[in-house]
Amino acid sequence: MMARKPGRPARKVRFDVGLLPTRPVDEVADLAVHAENTGFGGVWVADSQTVFRDAWATLALCADRTRKIHLATGVTNPITRHPAVLSGNIATLNELSGGRAILGMGRGESAVYNLGLKPATIRKWEECALTVRALLRGDTTTYQGQEIRMAWPVSPVPIFFAASGPKALQSAGKVADGVLFQVGSEPCLIEYALENVRKGAAAAGRDFDQIHLFVRLACNVGRDRGRAREEMKGYAAVAARTVVSSVPKEVFAEPLWLELKEMKERYDYYQHGSSQAPHNELVTDRILDSIAIAGTPEEAVSRFQKIVRLGVDGFVIPITSSEPRALLSTLSEKIIPRLL
Repeated sequence: MMARKPGRPARKVRFDVGLLPTRPVDEVADLAVHAENTGFGGVWVADSQTVFRDAWATLALCADRTRKIHLATGVTNPITRHPAVLSGNIATLNELSGGRAILGMGRGESAVYNLGLKPATIRKWEECALTVRALLRGDTTTYQGQEIRMAWPVSPVPIFFAASGPKALQSAGKVADGVLFQVGSEPCLIEYALENVRKGAAAAGRDFDQIHLFVRLACNVGRDRGRAREEMKGYAAVAARTVVSSVPKEVFAEPLWLELKEMKERYDYYQHGSSQAPHNELVTDRILDSIAIAGTPEEAVSRFQKIVRLGVDGFVIPITSSEPRALLSTLSEKIIPRLL
């Protein structure tokens, strides 16, 4: 089992929440306020223009209503967003929030697929991130042959890569300030992700210990175990679709791989994250327990503890429950205090 090496600086494990703007922006901002009031460290808002309401407008309202919680894109991409646009977006959010912004970038999933486009290549992804970093330092830089700069005062923000596949995880180790990896909930899957980030950092001559390691983890807990598990299927399907498309087959046990493969083949991106999507019925108990943590608080604590021991710095928990405030309170009162 991979353990955090002795030289890695001790950090308090942070719990953030992921918000999907499937509801009116005003309601999403209210959830951000509740998350701040219940002790969460950050809010990550998904950016997928045909599936959700606008991420940047949502984050701006969250910034206006909160005072200390971090505000992140969870996540945006370099296909639908030019790096100069991303730089302007995130710099404005950083200014509005008093320095609380984080730029979370993926290669593109539902935001891209629903336009008939392809995800960014690793090279384009890295190039976009490096361009944004240069622009936010106030530098003049070149992107695709065009010289660009920001003509107004900007400041650097942390850049996190959302990654699941080995090459993407290694890219995060090479380039990003942090990595948000979604590979499931089993310790062997977390170890796979950490090993690839470490490999990328080593290849670039970077200090792995300085890279922030966050797990995006589907989670739903409550007294009613059956209800918690059933409600988790919608987002577990989202996570499972990402994992099966990115993580190498050999990392999985064969029965799990076959069930994931069937779900992938019948996944509908226009019902991405929907609790009513037909593909949710393909989320078996085996898939659910490998991808998510769903059940009672007692079950969740022991499973989170196993992941924390591997050396991660934090979690981003997507909030998809029909009772989001109750879930935030349960996490805050019954789980997080036992992990800090």
